[in-house]
Amino acid sequence: QVAMNTTLAAATGGIAVFVIRYALLRKYDVGGLCNGILAGLVSITAGCGNMECGSAFATGLIGAFVYQGASMLLVKLKIDDPVDAVPVHGFCGIWGVLAAGFFDWGAGVDHFHGWSGFSCMMDDAGACRTGIGGAAIGAQFILVLAVIAWAGFWSGLAFAVLKMTRSEE
Repeated sequence: QVAMNTTLAAATGGIAVFVIRYALLRKYDVGGLCNGILAGLVSITAGCGNMECGSAFATGLIGAFVYQGASMLLVKLKIDDPVDAVPVHGFCGIWGVLAAGFFDWGAGVDHFHGWSGFSCMMDDAGACRTGIGGAAIGAQFILVLAVIAWAGFWSGLAFAVLKMTRSEE
């Protein structure tokens, strides 16, 4: 299941970005195809063990649009990212974490797998817990904010130290 989901999302992301770029630019963009594959892979990483194949397809497809939109946003903001690392890993990583919560369905939309693989999360009586999807998605949003804060703090600190040690030429 994991291999199938990973392959589906990667292929979907790559082909979708390839088609999007052709529609926008009227030229074939192999670099966009490669980054689309990476966007699909990054998007599916968090949820590849808990999603059905259709959800993996949707995750890769949405990841392609997230990547393309983020790439265009950085160009518009004149932020230099020649290999599109931030759109692939940053924006699609955020989408992947959220997709793990949105598409983690069991028997119907009300069952949440969480860390249980394809088994539902159990309550103390051994029955499947229901109605926890909203809390799970809330936890995904909190995780995204915590990672942004953590990475932002340490990156800011490192750049501040580098700026102070820069020699004048």
